[in-house]
Amino acid sequence: MIEQFASSNQIAEICVVGAGPVGISLALELERLGKSVLLLESGGERQQPSEASHAEIADLARHAPMELATCRALGGASWTWGGRCVPYDAIDWMPRPFVTDALWPVSEAEMRPWYRPASEYLLCGDDTFSLPYPRPLCDGLTADALERWSREPKVILEHRDRLRRSSLIRVSLHCTVTGIELSSDCQRIENLRVHTPQGERTVRARHYVLAMGGVETTRLLLHAQQRYRDHFGGVDGPLGRYYMGHISGKIANIVLNNPAEIRALDFVLDGNGAYYRRRFMLSAAIQLRHQLLNTAFWPDNPAFHDPSHGSGVLSAVFLALAFPPTGRRLLSEAIRQVHVGPRPHRLAAHLRNALLGAPSGAVDIYRILRDRFLNKPRKPGFLVRNRGGKYALHYHAEQAPNPHSRIRLSTSADAFGVPRAAIDLRFTEQDVQSVIDSHRLLDISLQQNGIGRLQPIYAPDDEREVVYAQATDGFHQVGTTRMGVDPRQSVVDADLRVHGLENLYIASSSVFPTTGQANSTFLAVAFALRLAEHLHRQSALKI
Repeated sequence: MIEQFASSNQIAEICVVGAGPVGISLALELERLGKSVLLLESGGERQQPSEASHAEIADLARHAPMELATCRALGGASWTWGGRCVPYDAIDWMPRPFVTDALWPVSEAEMRPWYRPASEYLLCGDDTFSLPYPRPLCDGLTADALERWSREPKVILEHRDRLRRSSLIRVSLHCTVTGIELSSDCQRIENLRVHTPQGERTVRARHYVLAMGGVETTRLLLHAQQRYRDHFGGVDGPLGRYYMGHISGKIANIVLNNPAEIRALDFVLDGNGAYYRRRFMLSAAIQLRHQLLNTAFWPDNPAFHDPSHGSGVLSAVFLALAFPPTGRRLLSEAIRQVHVGPRPHRLAAHLRNALLGAPSGAVDIYRILRDRFLNKPRKPGFLVRNRGGKYALHYHAEQAPNPHSRIRLSTSADAFGVPRAAIDLRFTEQDVQSVIDSHRLLDISLQQNGIGRLQPIYAPDDEREVVYAQATDGFHQVGTTRMGVDPRQSVVDADLRVHGLENLYIASSSVFPTTGQANSTFLAVAFALRLAEHLHRQSALKI
């Protein structure tokens, strides 16, 4: 059932705050286990701008505006998410001496059983995330790892009818949680203060789960800590620290020895109706030997916004994206802005490319439009192939934990009276140097395996500055409510329960101690499903 505001006349069994991919998956899994759920969502049924999402950002070059990085609506970030599903790699769970403060209280083996149901809720086919490359590779190179793509990134469109029909899930829209009230002994949550169109309400439940996204969950707990100063690791403790994302961009081209090999590296539609794509990666042994952070690579198109690529197809796509009314129909605003790039836009050069390439590029443009907008499932991207086998090489790199990269509270408040987040996302020399060294070692491995070579885009003296310029995120909100065994060094335990509180849990990528090379949504959903099972067992023990 979906309604417009929460009733304060009953005690819910489990209250989940936030109806994004994580909150929805959690609620649906709890329903499957026979649990009743109150799902609170700050927004309505459709995506709309919200003043409450605004945050103070210390360095705008490092972090996306929160109006782009969050979405207050039923479905949450699924309205803007690209649909990429990637699990963490084995090395991400290991203690690494050169990655400080990076201990996980759970293992990969404990999480692996939750990958299949996470794949089902995220509509990405199945949990096959490794497939042998067509030929053996050696010298520290692997291309077995897969990223899978949701056949419908707006997962709410798939799950909305089930939410409407459910007798166990009650969705309350336009309900913004503004505060947490603890019991007199400060051992459990007594209720939540919730702003609704009808005014302030109190919501009570036996268990509470915050699934509001990393920044918003952290902001709410920091606000609560102003009153309950000893909780969440204490004032100026772990809460809000270790804020992380990823570095992502292009600093080299890949030139394949055999141009036909691109077929094995392009998008593939599997038998489950979902697309996957391979990634080049360096083995765990190479990463450990050279003290590298985890990084994934894949062939890609050159930057759309740079007309020097000379491609009529890419310039035609750029022109469509650069016109906001058209571009926003093609891509989410956050992704559109990445492809459009910084101003000034060289429109005349793009028009020249498009006109000169029109005859030969017409077939490619037709295929792109067909695969992206006519076929089901939609192809998640496209790669303009060329006879020379030369492509831009995209990298997606881990950010090391850093206690000085953090979220605090601002002195200004939103319309609900909650202090805004003050975000200071910081990247370090280790993050930048690891990207550069990983490219160097990848080049060696590609050549030794006879696959090809890397061709730097920038002069060696400029690479560090370019990588640092590409060090920007805000969408993968990791680390600020990290999990661990020590309440002084972490916010939640291995079961995602907040230390010191009996009935408060966090389902968010903010509990991850590290970022790995993977986008965070898939693993966050896997943890949420594991939490559903934990809450089910807990309630069974009390009967």
